[in-house]
Amino acid sequence: MKINFKTLLSISLTFLLTCGCNQEEEPMTLATYTYHTNNRIENLKPLAEILQSELGRRVIVKSYADVAAMLRGIDSDSVDIGLINTLGYLKWSIGHQNMEVVAALRTKEEARDNYKTVLLTNREDIDHLDDIVLKAKGLRMMFVNEGSTSGNLVPRLLFDAIGINSPNNQFMNVSYGGNHTDTWKRLLQGEADLCAIGSNEYYSQLEENPSLIESLKPIWISDEIPLGPVLLNNHLESETIKSITEVLLSLHRSNPEALESVKSGWSEALQAEKFYQINEQDYDSINTAFKNNKELQLIFNR
Repeated sequence: MKINFKTLLSISLTFLLTCGCNQEEEPMTLATYTYHTNNRIENLKPLAEILQSELGRRVIVKSYADVAAMLRGIDSDSVDIGLINTLGYLKWSIGHQNMEVVAALRTKEEARDNYKTVLLTNREDIDHLDDIVLKAKGLRMMFVNEGSTSGNLVPRLLFDAIGINSPNNQFMNVSYGGNHTDTWKRLLQGEADLCAIGSNEYYSQLEENPSLIESLKPIWISDEIPLGPVLLNNHLESETIKSITEVLLSLHRSNPEALESVKSGWSEALQAEKFYQINEQDYDSINTAFKNNKELQLIFNR
């Protein structure tokens, strides 16, 4: 059968248009996780619109139910761009290589008390960490939830450092409050003897409910905790990764409103100045402590 030039040209154009449409119709997924009642979708929409305009490709925002669900999405290659918390990143970094760290929000050098852990007690006979070690068998400890960096990971690393290597076995009882607010309130109600919450929650409550929160005694406040990174899927083309990274790093100049929208989704990021370019080595110190703690491995990988 003979095919003339006009027919061949028509077939070629149809093929090219079809391929182009299919590529354009395949969206990129900008994903994060839900905390408490905020799925953060509205917080990320302005950034998604900027990325969509820059890349010429539709970008959809997805929020997973929690950090664990988001990690499953990452493992199944369902996430192109991921905003995850520090603990989620540490969990992912063990044995996974399908994403790369490109940027993270950071505070100004002079910023203080941005993202820390505060260990509180309602007991008059506890004033120092040594008291906790001595009385551990008779104490009830409440963390925030398993996926919380400031409310679970960091306090467990503290306990490990002071000799409470297995809080689940060495304390009389270990429980979870669900979120930072409910955790300190449950401590106030006598459901625990100790609790760990994020410093942003603690300091905001000092302003809003001083008569309540001041009845709880702070025993320990951590150093600043590094904020979780932005992860990009390795299957993205290098030019796409470069473009996304440039959008993030210049967001404080090009669209400060979009940056504020992102920050407002994470209370620990409210003092952040901008996105900085980072790599895996920026998390080395906390990552090493995490990997060396066997109980943490069991808790966070089940």
